[in-house]
Amino acid sequence: MKIIYLTDIHDGLHGLKAILQNTEADLYLFSGDIIYKAFFSYDRIIDFCGVQEELYYLLNEKKDDITPYDFTTKAIRFPEKYDTAVVEKSHTYRHLYQIAAKTMKDKYEIIEKLIRKYAKSPVYCLPGNYDLDLQYTELYERDIHRKNFEFKGLKFAGYGGAPVWTSGIPEKLAVVFHEYTKHGKNYSEPEDFFREEEPDICVIHNPAYGFLDKIPGVGNIGSQGIRRYLDDYSPSLVVSGHVHEDQGVVKKRGTVYLNPSNFGPVDSVHGFQEGGYFAEIFIEDKKVIQTNLCQTTDEGWNQLIEVDCSEKNLKLIRQNPISKVSSEDFIREN
Repeated sequence: MKIIYLTDIHDGLHGLKAILQNTEADLYLFSGDIIYKAFFSYDRIIDFCGVQEELYYLLNEKKDDITPYDFTTKAIRFPEKYDTAVVEKSHTYRHLYQIAAKTMKDKYEIIEKLIRKYAKSPVYCLPGNYDLDLQYTELYERDIHRKNFEFKGLKFAGYGGAPVWTSGIPEKLAVVFHEYTKHGKNYSEPEDFFREEEPDICVIHNPAYGFLDKIPGVGNIGSQGIRRYLDDYSPSLVVSGHVHEDQGVVKKRGTVYLNPSNFGPVDSVHGFQEGGYFAEIFIEDKKVIQTNLCQTTDEGWNQLIEVDCSEKNLKLIRQNPISKVSSEDFIREN
C-alpha cells in the first residue's frame, strides 16, 4: 500500500491540486493547518488579530476563564453592565468573527471540490491549530479528529489541533487540544483516545514529546500524553506535523515516526519556509518498508530522499543531488 502524506498545507491550494493531479496513491492523508489565513484582506487580518488580542488581555486582567466570543456575547446582550468602549469592541469583534468563519468555510468548500474533482483515491483530513473543527465544514466526511477508519487491513486513528492559541483564528470553532497539567497531574485526552483505539497508524498534528517536536531556542514542545501512550504501544507508523523545523524520520521499537515538514509556504520567527514537502509511505504486512521525502516544483515534483525502513535501523537508499535537505539531517538515529 502507498500513502501520500501532507501536513501544514497553509492555504497552498495550487500545490494541493497539483499533488492530486500528478501523483498516485492508495490513500491520501492531510494532517493539520489546512488553512493559514482567516481573511483574504491583510487589513482585516490585522484588525481581527488586534481586537482579539485586546479581548484576551482584558479577560486575563479580569481572570475570567472564558473565550472572547462568550465574553462579547454577554457584553452585547447586557451593554449596561460594560463600558461603551468594551461594547463597541465586542460588536467589532463579532462582525469580524463572522467574516472569518465564513471565509474559512468557503476555503474548505474549495478544497472539498478539488478533492472530488481530482483525487483518484480516498482522502482523509485532520485539523490543526489554524483550522476550524472540520465537522463544521465541507470536509466533515473526511475528518478523522477523534475518529478511526479501516483501510486495507490497517486501523487508522487521528487526533488534531495543538495546545497553542492561534491568533486570528475564530477560537470558538477551533479544535481544542485537551491536554493540561493541574495540581501536578497531567490529563491528556489524546492519550486516552489512542489507548482506547490502539491503531496501527496514528495521525496527529501536534507531535509526541521527544519525536520530531523540537523548536530551535525552545526545545521539545510535543504532547506528554501521546508520548506516554507510545512508550507503552508500538503502532506501525506515527505521522505528525506542526513543528516545521524538526523535519525527519526516526524508527524506534518498530514504530516509524515521520514529519515531512510544511507543504505550504509560511513566514515564521525562524524566517521564510518555502515548503512544498510531502511524503510517500509504503507499507507491507502492516510494516512500513520505505518512506520518501518529496517536494513540489514548478514543473511537478521530485523525490529528494528515499529511506529503507524495513530493518531495525533506517538506511538511506538514495539522495537526489538537488535536495536542499541532507539525508544526515532527515534520517534520525533511534
